Amino acid sequence: MMPQFTKIDGVSEVADQYRAVIVDLWGVLHNGEVAFPDAIFALDALRSNGLDVCLLSNAPRRARQVAERLTSMGIGSSQYNHLITSGELVYEALENAPDQWHAALGRRYFHLGPSDLRGLLLGSDRSEALLPQNADFILNTGVSDPRVIDGAAEVLRECAFHKLPMICANPDLVVLVGNQLVNCAGRLAEQYEALGGDVRYHGKPYSPAYRRALDLLGHEREEVLAVGDSLRTDVAGARNQGMDVVFIASGIHRADAGKFSFEQLQQLLAGKPVLPTFVASHFRW
Repeated sequence: MMPQFTKIDGVSEVADQYRAVIVDLWGVLHNGEVAFPDAIFALDALRSNGLDVCLLSNAPRRARQVAERLTSMGIGSSQYNHLITSGELVYEALENAPDQWHAALGRRYFHLGPSDLRGLLLGSDRSEALLPQNADFILNTGVSDPRVIDGAAEVLRECAFHKLPMICANPDLVVLVGNQLVNCAGRLAEQYEALGGDVRYHGKPYSPAYRRALDLLGHEREEVLAVGDSLRTDVAGARNQGMDVVFIASGIHRADAGKFSFEQLQQLLAGKPVLPTFVASHFRW
């Protein structure tokens, strides 16, 4: 049986069925370098039509930093109501532990990721340890060079030897930057779990991220439409929370989606445990 989904050209075709929209960033609103004009227009149209907008991103950065970056791309704070990042969720979880696992973490962390993300916990009472043997846990924000994943293997083995728990600040495996797919923190977390490492993820597709978005929006889940380009995080996360979702085929799955033909989309979605409600080539009104 072929997967069932509804192909749409833009969210204007279905927007009147909802009161709010949860929108992904990378691959939907921008490509990591420039914002998509159609996506900016879509945000304006959603707000003009009375829908609330929550941006929900697996960016391993504080929300204010992402907001500043969006502004520089031409996406201002008036075009959305709320912004949630996985980095912000990590910071909050370490400030106010939601469970015993987080409460048991020590004060010293070993950072895995690009140097410009070292400051994720700046302002908290945690301090960075430069060597795994001096750390209590791992803060994983990605790989130093997103194009190369193998270089982290030795470090991960050393961390596993010391039995360090890992917090993953970005569950994505890959993200679209310009016209290239680059590796994310989720890829390292997968490798660490394969070594027997203990990992906790913050962001999509996990339910706390969606609960936060729904709490901020103040609407019931059936009144909220999600939009994203990842079948693994955006689509699975929203559908598992009982929300309808638009899958944007021109993002990280664009090579498999082909030229957005119905047949290629069916092949891409065949066998997937969770299917999108709607499929669009791009995020546009």
